[in-house]
Amino acid sequence: MKRKTLILGSIGGVLLFLLLKDVYRLIRLGWFLVLSPLPGAVLAVIASMLILWFLWR
Repeated sequence: MKRKTLILGSIGGVLLFLLLKDVYRLIRLGWFLVLSPLPGAVLAVIASMLILWFLWR
């Protein structure tokens, strides 16, 4: 019984580790997909505001 619990626990631990690794990879990919267009969008907003300011004056 003790050996069976140890084997099942080790298999469960390995599967949990693999699952957490995949979840971490998905979260990191999601952050990359969210944050990669963000600087471009901020620069576009700043540039358009500067152009509008020059046209307004």
